[in-house]
Amino acid sequence: MEKLRKIRDTPQDLEIIHSLEHYALGDIRHNRSKPIAAFILCMCFINQLSSFRYKLLRDANKRPEDFINDYMKEYSGLDLYDMFRHSLIHNYSSQGKFDIDNRGNEDVPYANKNGRIYINTNVFIECLERAFVNVVTDFRVIGEEAYNNALENSMYHPVLIDPK
Repeated sequence: MEKLRKIRDTPQDLEIIHSLEHYALGDIRHNRSKPIAAFILCMCFINQLSSFRYKLLRDANKRPEDFINDYMKEYSGLDLYDMFRHSLIHNYSSQGKFDIDNRGNEDVPYANKNGRIYINTNVFIECLERAFVNVVTDFRVIGEEAYNNALENSMYHPVLIDPK
């Protein structure tokens, strides 16, 4: 395992939240009509948010599931990150486990039909947007765990910011 390397001596200002919303979430919104691309970006965003929300040394494969369990309860227990990261992100495949589309199942977070999980990306993105609002609220509570974790993580994994 690669040793963590500090990039900055001081934390980034928590206004990195602007970058998180306009770059990562903005890219998701921009690709909303492309369900697979949008969903891959959603998984990347969940990974990024969870790395700021939870302790730096927390198992990197567990943080996204923690985030889903804490902020996207509708999808708890599905092991989404593990399922999608290994098959969709790395292989562009569902291995027959899931189907992603922006049509159908508009009234539920997901449907389980014959052992296959069906996710409407529009519903998922709406849930992720609500989760983002909630985690940002937690980031802004000075001195609390989420705030401290975000500051610490920003020294190891600084967020791209708009220099303007």
